[in-house]
Amino acid sequence: MYLTPACIDDIENILSVETESFVQPWRRQALLDELTHPDAFQCVARQALPAKGQEVVVGYIMVRFLLDEMHLMKLAVAPRWRRRGIATDLLVAAQQEASRRDATVILLEVRPSNEAAILFYHAAGFQIIGRRPNYYPQTGEDALVMLKRLKEES
Repeated sequence: MYLTPACIDDIENILSVETESFVQPWRRQALLDELTHPDAFQCVARQALPAKGQEVVVGYIMVRFLLDEMHLMKLAVAPRWRRRGIATDLLVAAQQEASRRDATVILLEVRPSNEAAILFYHAAGFQIIGRRPNYYPQTGEDALVMLKRLKEES
């Protein structure tokens, strides 16, 4: 497995991981918008499949930068590739980009029902700092807001 910047040609693989990973996946256009956003960074985890003579995207991360903040928009790993450190590697790559851009914090929203993600983010140093009521319009579910400080704000 290795990481590379995401590109438009990855959209089919990203969409596949997205639909396998989320009950309410983002649509193709929303993912394309992220891939082309000027204040964004995206990275994919690729796995070679020698028996098939191909490689596939097994995970991805999409973030946006706003002033000194990095907003984690999407992080997903295909179910059969989970628990191998891929999400951690993707998050580390995004944090390196955040440091390069002088970001001081990372923010994200997560469903309270997504216990695995909450545990992952806690282990990565994120803390719950708030709740956004009725954040997910399809279900009315709240979102937990999580934050990780990268460095003290000046």
